[in-house]
Amino acid sequence: MSDLLKFLHPVGPSTFKYGITIPIAAQTERYLAIGKGQKVAVTLFCDTLAPVTAEIRRLNNDPGHLQFRYENKSLEPLRHYLHATFSAHIKGNLLEVEEVAPFTFCLRPILKTPTLRITELLLHNVQNHEVSACAEVVEIERSLLAIDYVADFNQADYNRRIGDGLVSSGWQQEQRVVNELGLRCDFEKNGVWVEVEFGNARSYYQGYVKFMLAKKYREARLGLLLCPTNVFAGLLCELGSKRAQQDVVRERTPVYSGMMSFEKAVRELPYLGFMFEMPIVVAGVGLSGA
Repeated sequence: MSDLLKFLHPVGPSTFKYGITIPIAAQTERYLAIGKGQKVAVTLFCDTLAPVTAEIRRLNNDPGHLQFRYENKSLEPLRHYLHATFSAHIKGNLLEVEEVAPFTFCLRPILKTPTLRITELLLHNVQNHEVSACAEVVEIERSLLAIDYVADFNQADYNRRIGDGLVSSGWQQEQRVVNELGLRCDFEKNGVWVEVEFGNARSYYQGYVKFMLAKKYREARLGLLLCPTNVFAGLLCELGSKRAQQDVVRERTPVYSGMMSFEKAVRELPYLGFMFEMPIVVAGVGLSGA
C-alpha cells in the first residue's frame, strides 16, 4: 500500500484564510510522527499557479489537528487563487489533495457536483469480463452515478439513497439468507446478493458469511460488497467527527477512523479467500472527478 497521502477537503471560508485540515483517517506514518507544535515544509502545485512552499503543522491544541498552513503574506497568491476558484459556490465544492512525492502535493479543485461511482474492483473466483457482462452489476453502477455528493450527507444518508435507487430498479431489500437464522442481506436480484458497508469496519465480515449461506441455501450466483474507498471514507469520518463535536459535549474529541473501506478488504481478502468458493466482488465507491 502507498504511504503517500491523499484526501478530499470540503471547501469552506477557512480554506481561503488559513489552511486545510488533514483528516486523521488519511494520515500516514510520516505525518502521524509530526508532534504537537512541530511543522514541516511542503511544496504545493495548483493548476497554472507557480509552485509554492507552505508548511504542515501539528497544532498545539487538545485535538492536535494537523493542517496545511498558508496564512503568511508570501502565500497570498495561493489564497487569492483558492478564493477566485471557489468563492462563487463554496458549499459542496471539494479540493482533492494528493501527495505525488514525499512532502510534495497537487491541489485539484472539483467544481462540478460529484456523483458516487465504483472506482475500484476486487474480484474473487470471478473474471473481469464476467463482472462487466453482469446486468445486475451494471445496474448498480448506473444507480450510484445518479446519487450526487452532498456536503452534509453522512453514511446513513448515502445508504438510504443507494437503497432507494436499487429498490426502484426492482431489487429486493432485506432478504433472508436462512429463515431459521434470521440473517438478512441488504439487497438481492436474480441471484446477485449485495451488502452495503458504509459503517463500522468490524461488522463487514458478516457480509461474507451471508454470501456463503446464500450460496448454499438460496442458490446465490454472486456476492457483491459495496464499501467506500479510503478517500471517500475519510470525508465521511471528518463529517461524523464535526457533527459529534457540535452535538455533544465531551471530555475527549471523538475519532471516526474505524469505518470500513475498500482498501481494508484488499488487505484482508487474500487471507480469507480460501473459505469462499462462490464468486465475490468487492466494489470501492468513490466520487466522480476525484
